[in-house]
Amino acid sequence: MEKKDRLFISIYNDYYGSLLTDYQRGLIDGYYNHDMSLSELAEEHGISPQGVRDALKRAERQLEGYESKLGLVEKNEKAMTYIQELKDVVDPKGQEILKRLADVLND
Repeated sequence: MEKKDRLFISIYNDYYGSLLTDYQRGLIDGYYNHDMSLSELAEEHGISPQGVRDALKRAERQLEGYESKLGLVEKNEKAMTYIQELKDVVDPKGQEILKRLADVLND
């Protein structure tokens, strides 16, 4: 998996992780955010590395499916682009409002 793909899975997990099971969320978090190996995760969860790999792939497909259907990551990126464009043409008070809006979108 390319570095870009790894980043997107981590981002998708931020948006849609609560839709996964605790087990899936834990695997995704360990593998993508804490750089744990398949063997480390397997030992932690009491399954084989192949079992971890299969569960990760299923969770990845679910996260990608959520983004495909809901598009929240893409919509957020577009909104942030528009906010940046607006910052160049509004007065200081408007810039403060745009900053607060960007903060809301980034939470």
